[in-house]
Amino acid sequence: MKISNEVKVGAVALITIIVFIWLFNFLKGKDFLRKTSYYYSVFDDIGGLSESSPVEINGYKVGIVQDISLLNQTSGKLLVEYSVSNDFKLPVNSVAEILPVSIIAGMKVQFNIGNGPGFYKAGDTIPGKLSKSIIVSIEEQFEPIKDKLMSLVVVIDSVITSVDEILDPEFRNNVNAIVTNLKNTSGSVDVIIGSKETDLKNALTNLAEFSRMLSDNSPKISNAVNNIEAISDTLVASDIYTTMANLRKSLKGTSEILESLNEGKGSAGQLLTNDSLYINLSGTLANLSLLLQDIKANPKKYVHFSLFGKKNIASE
Repeated sequence: MKISNEVKVGAVALITIIVFIWLFNFLKGKDFLRKTSYYYSVFDDIGGLSESSPVEINGYKVGIVQDISLLNQTSGKLLVEYSVSNDFKLPVNSVAEILPVSIIAGMKVQFNIGNGPGFYKAGDTIPGKLSKSIIVSIEEQFEPIKDKLMSLVVVIDSVITSVDEILDPEFRNNVNAIVTNLKNTSGSVDVIIGSKETDLKNALTNLAEFSRMLSDNSPKISNAVNNIEAISDTLVASDIYTTMANLRKSLKGTSEILESLNEGKGSAGQLLTNDSLYINLSGTLANLSLLLQDIKANPKKYVHFSLFGKKNIASE
């Protein structure tokens, strides 16, 4: 059987149209070759959700938004239709939440999995809710900061006004005068430093030589310090504090003896302070000297010998 060219052209055109329709729907997220189930949710506000928006479970895409339409003409509620792969089952009490993908990437539907019991069937209506958009969340969090910023702007404005009032022409002139004086002072300091530059260099040179001398004599200085430490240790070991205490005690005793002598106490004190005792003692010594001289001159007068070898000393 021979097929005419017209039939061939018609078949090719029909296949092309079918492929185009399938490709168009595939690009929109509708895959007629993949088994899917349809679910519905009702929202008061969808927050900018559009057809072909992704439907996810825990961040994984499981379907797309197929259609969005008004539930009726009076309530203003919106009916959203999803197509979800049959590979996933939605437990009862799951919630379809509309979330922002990002600030500029639109909205998506996130299924928050429930705990059952049982699973939703194709065509069931799943509870839905609209989450706050990122911009709304940022605005709510930024609101307290915005109030503080406004207060800060008011304070800054007041400060600027006060500063502007302070910076009057007279104040500016005073500041200019101060700056001029500082410049003059700096010039004077430069002149002084220039005139004393040689002295400063000599002082620095002397300081460097002194530092070098200290460095060169560091061993001697260390030995001197060690000797001082040794002397200190020796003094501590010799119990100098006890020696000083004994010396103080001896000096105190000597002072008391001298004080007694000055007051004429005791024989030595009487001898030092009483003239009569000295005179008597001198007279006695003079008489004793005369007696000795007389004994030497006249020994027979005082000594007698007997026939029996005994001697007697007679006194007048």
